[in-house]
Amino acid sequence: MKTVIIGGGIIGGAVAWRLAREGAEVTILERGQCGAEASWAAAGMIAPQAEAQGPGPFFDLCLKGRERFDAIAPGLRRDSGIDFEHGAGGILYVAFNAEEQAELQERADWQRRSGGTVVELSGKQAQELEPEVAPEVIYALHMPRDRSVDNREVTRAYIAAAKAHGAQVREQTRVEAIVADGGRAVAVKLATGERLAADVFVNAAGAWAGQIAGLEEDRVTTYPVRGQMLCFEVNRDGARPNIFSLHGYLVARRDGRLLAGSTMEEAGYDKRLTLAGIERISRGALKMMPHLGAIPFREAWAGLRPATADFLPVLGRSPSLPNVIYATGHFRSGILLSAITGEIIADLVYDRAPAIDLTAFAAERFAARTAIRALGLVRDILFRSRIDAVAQTLGVRVAYASNLEQARARCFEETPAMVFADLSDPNFPPAATVGELKRVCRDARLVGFASHIDLKALKAARDAGFDLTLSRSEFTARIPEFLR
Repeated sequence: MKTVIIGGGIIGGAVAWRLAREGAEVTILERGQCGAEASWAAAGMIAPQAEAQGPGPFFDLCLKGRERFDAIAPGLRRDSGIDFEHGAGGILYVAFNAEEQAELQERADWQRRSGGTVVELSGKQAQELEPEVAPEVIYALHMPRDRSVDNREVTRAYIAAAKAHGAQVREQTRVEAIVADGGRAVAVKLATGERLAADVFVNAAGAWAGQIAGLEEDRVTTYPVRGQMLCFEVNRDGARPNIFSLHGYLVARRDGRLLAGSTMEEAGYDKRLTLAGIERISRGALKMMPHLGAIPFREAWAGLRPATADFLPVLGRSPSLPNVIYATGHFRSGILLSAITGEIIADLVYDRAPAIDLTAFAAERFAARTAIRALGLVRDILFRSRIDAVAQTLGVRVAYASNLEQARARCFEETPAMVFADLSDPNFPPAATVGELKRVCRDARLVGFASHIDLKALKAARDAGFDLTLSRSEFTARIPEFLR
C-alpha cells in the first residue's frame, strides 16, 4: 500500500511508524523540518485529566490515547533507540482560593464518573507531595496516571522508528494540492510542480491542513493558536509531579530544564514572543512556585497549535475523496493522541473498522450547517474549548467573536438566541457591548460574566442593561442550562 503522509510532526510520524510496521510503502512530505512546529514547541503532556475541559467523546478518546501511548512506549523506544522520558510522577493540579477549589472539585467529580483516577488533597497534603509548591495552595488534585514525555525526543523517535521500518522522509517539500481523477485522489502536487502518486493520502499537516487545495468540498479548516513557553534551569527530580493550575503549568525535564507555559493566542502564523505573553507565564509560574524568581532563565519560544472550529481533531476519510484520510486538528493533544491516531489511521488505510467511534471527529461535521445556539464574546481560547466540550455533548453549536465588529457580523449571519460576554476582557466594554448587541441581536438574551472579584465589571454590566450577570464560576456551572 503506497501511502503519502502530508506533515512530519508527531501525528505524521506516529501514522508513518504504524503503517510502515504493517508493511506499507510510506513517504512523509514535510514543508519544513520534521517535528519543528507544534511538536517541537509543546510541553509533552500525556495528561487527559489535567487538560480535559469536560466529559464526552473527546475525553473518552484522550483516556484511550493515554492507555495506548503507555502500551506502545516500549516498542517505540526499541524501534527508535531514543529515550523520550516517559515519566511517571503524575500531575498535581492546585487551587489558591475557594472559587478555584470549587472548579477543581467539579473536575474531580465528572472525571471519576468518566473513568479517570483522581485524588483530592488538602493544601498541606499537596505541599507534602511537592514541597516546592506555593504555601498559598489550599487544595489540589493529584492525577497519578497523567504524565509527560520529552516532546522533541518522542517526535524524533516516531520519525526514526518509521525510517527504521522503511519509511522515506522528504523535508523542505511543500504540498500545494491533492490531484483527483474519477472521484479519488491520484497524486499530490508539490510546490516545485512535481506530482507524487500513491494509493492513500493522509493529511496530517496540522495548522496548515486546510490550506491544501483540492479538498475544498470538505470544508475542513484548521487555524493556528499561538502558545508561548519559557524555560528555566533548575535542579529538580523529574520523577516528582508536574504542576498545573488555572494560571499555567510547570513541567520538569531530567536534564534540569523546567518548562513554564503557556499562552493561547489568535495571532495567525506569527510565532514571535510578546512581552505580555512572557509576563503572563512568569506570573503564573511564580504563583505556583515562588522560589522560581531566583533561578536562571534559559530560553523562550512559541509554537502554533492546530485548532479546528470546535477544537476537536479531524480523524477519518475525506467526504469528497475517500482515499484521503484526515489526521489533524489535535490542538493541545497531539502528543497524547499520537499513538491512538496512528492506530486509527492504519485501520482506515487497511479498511479495518477502528476500535473508536469516530462520529464526533469525522470531517462530515463541517459540511452540516447547523444554526448556532449562542454567540460567545470570548477571546480566552481555553475557555472556548471548555464551552465547546459542553456544546458537543448537547449536540449544539456555539460561535465566537473576538471583538464587537466580529460580533456584529456574526449576528447578521445568524440569529443566536443568547449572547454571552467575558466582561473582564477590555475588548468588550459593557456599555458599548450592550449598545451594539441590542442593535443587531435584538431578541437575544445577554449574559455577562467576570471573575467573582471583578465587581466593577459586573456592576457596569448590570447598569448597562445585561439581562444577567454572573461570576465566571457561576457561568461555568450553568453552561449546560444556557445551551439547552
